[in-house]
Parts: sequence; C-alpha cells; structure tokens
Amino acid sequence: MAVNQTIGTFIQTATKRDFQRNNLFRIMSLSCRNLTLVEEDLVYAKGGKIPGRETPVGDNVKYMGMTLPYTKSTVAYTGNTDYQITFYMDANTELAQKFERASRQAFNDLSTTGDWRFPSLADKMVVAVLNNKLEPTDYIEFYGVSFVKFDEVEFQVADGDGSAIEIPCHISYLYYKRKGSDTVYSGN
Repeated sequence: MAVNQTIGTFIQTATKRDFQRNNLFRIMSLSCRNLTLVEEDLVYAKGGKIPGRETPVGDNVKYMGMTLPYTKSTVAYTGNTDYQITFYMDANTELAQKFERASRQAFNDLSTTGDWRFPSLADKMVVAVLNNKLEPTDYIEFYGVSFVKFDEVEFQVADGDGSAIEIPCHISYLYYKRKGSDTVYSGN
C-alpha cells in the first residue's frame, strides 16, 4: 500500500474537513445546586476545556517472558474533579457575588451548615461545539455538576491599565456525554 501523505493530500483533506478553532465553543447552560448561570452570565465565559476520557490499563499480564498491557473495565474522566471556566468579571461584580453565594451555600463557616449532598443528574452543564457560522454541530453534556470554588481576583491599583479582570470558576462533574458517544459498534 502506497503512502500518499504529501502536502497536496494535506491541503485537499484540510480543504474538505477544515479545522476546529479554539473560539468555536460556547457554554450554553450551567445549573447545579447553589449556582445557576443565565445567558447574561454565560456570555462572559472566556474559555474552558473539552474533557478527556481514559480507559485505564490494568495490571500487566505476563506470559512467556512478555509483559502484556490490557484495558481495565473502568473509565476515568480526566479533570472531572477540577474543571475550570474563566469568566470576564462584570462591572458590578454580579458573577463574583453568585460564586460567593454558591460557595457559602455549599458550606457556611459561620453556621457550619451547608448543602453538600451528592450531585444529581439534573445538575448539568452543556457546551456547544460550533461551526464557522456559529451554529451548534455537537453538544457535550456534563452530568452531576457541582460548584467547587472561585479563584482570587487580582487588581492593580498602581500599575493597572484598565484591562478587563477575569475570575476563574471551578466545577466538578461525574461524567459527560457527547452527541453520538453512546452509539454501540455493531461490527458492520
């Protein structure tokens, strides 16, 4: 079989399939216990990540002097304990206040009470994958979402130039589904 991986083949393939761009993703919804963000909040989402998924390799099998790895019957979601979304902070700090309330509802250090229940499947975040016309082509749905934390916000009184301030928000999730990811291969 001849290998035809030339620059011409690359250009033809790239012309036909194009490339996904780092600005063609949008958080469509985020609602979990203690935190619900509306469209006016989500438009300030500056960036996040597409999740990873791993089927870990088990203990190796040894046979006739060889060490043979095999896949375990488990799955691990890379980064599901700390998924970060970076937001621009609005002028009235409404987002920061929502994050603060969510954190205190999860655990209030004054009353030592809070809502730390196990997340439900209704606690959900949806990320849309967009095409060049900004139309959704795929959705990634995160289930069992929980608000984890927000990071400190740095301001610069002396050296500040008026740049927009960002506030990172962290969530956790149990698992995600991608449109078509539940399709079972039939062997055809």
